[in-house]
Amino acid sequence: YYSMPFPKSLANDFGTDVVFPLVQAAGLSVPDMLATYTRHIVLQIAASVQQLNAGRSSQPTRLLATGGGACNDFLITQLTQQLEPLGVTVQVPSLDIVQYKEALIMAFMAVLRWRQETTVLSSVTGSVRDSIGGALWTGQEA
Repeated sequence: YYSMPFPKSLANDFGTDVVFPLVQAAGLSVPDMLATYTRHIVLQIAASVQQLNAGRSSQPTRLLATGGGACNDFLITQLTQQLEPLGVTVQVPSLDIVQYKEALIMAFMAVLRWRQETTVLSSVTGSVRDSIGGALWTGQEA
């Protein structure tokens, strides 16, 4: 998976289905599992950044960290240290912007799901085909 060309994702389901069982099988303590998983994320992001920067000029580059990972100080610190030698600065926007972006994306995904439109693009995820993700629960009458 990691040697495949873009696009690909470190999506939560890949982590919980593929990576976490490997880390868990190692019999580590919870803090060591978290540190190992974080290191894995950092190394995969750094490898992708190196691929993207291959052949480009050596001028400084910025990486905008958003999503849940942007709220993880340990992850951001590790990522910053890993990317610094590559000339990449990690920037984290304000918490309001991070949360707003996440809420906006979730609302957009909900509208697409409600309208039965594609929510998962193969051109972005590397999957075989586009799909509609999520579930629609309409509840019951009272």
